[in-house]
Amino acid sequence: MTRPDHAMPDEPQDDALIGRCRAGDGGAFRALYVLHFPAVQRLARRLGTPPSEVDDVTQEVFAAAFAKLDRFGGGRFDHWVHRICANVVTDHHRRRRVRESFGWLLRSAPELDVSTGPSPERAASAREAEVRVGEILARMRPKQREVFALFELEGLSGEEIAERVGCPLGTVWTRLHHARAAFVRIGRKRGWLDERGAT
Repeated sequence: MTRPDHAMPDEPQDDALIGRCRAGDGGAFRALYVLHFPAVQRLARRLGTPPSEVDDVTQEVFAAAFAKLDRFGGGRFDHWVHRICANVVTDHHRRRRVRESFGWLLRSAPELDVSTGPSPERAASAREAEVRVGEILARMRPKQREVFALFELEGLSGEEIAERVGCPLGTVWTRLHHARAAFVRIGRKRGWLDERGAT
């Protein structure tokens, strides 16, 4: 979705729009998005989301909200979306800590000068990091390790992982959530990560 112009949420209006959404009115989804986009984006920024990720986080919040709309049990829609936003931001922070922990392995490697190859120091550092990641993965629960490796290391989408491992998409995200937490917890216990999840 595109970035909407500023609009002010209104609870009775929200209730009417939610009713229309549940009846399958696509225009009502768009209207809710327009009403609440500014507040969600502002909250994402205030919760520490880097500027480069704010739009992606905001879109993810609305995707999650619309996917779970049948679970909205009443009350203020903006409060419900606030909680979803906080959870999405927390997950992004956790994901970033994991990827930064052993960045050379979890990110695409920079191009090397093929005429000289990596320096001995860089090669040794890469081998050490690979050993550490391997030891962390070996201590994770098998199903969590499998999803973590497919998503973080292989770059598969949630849908691709669900098809490959034969489980619902929601189960993939649950396993990945616990796997990321386990990765940081085990790394800290081994003394390889600090409290921020960084090496």
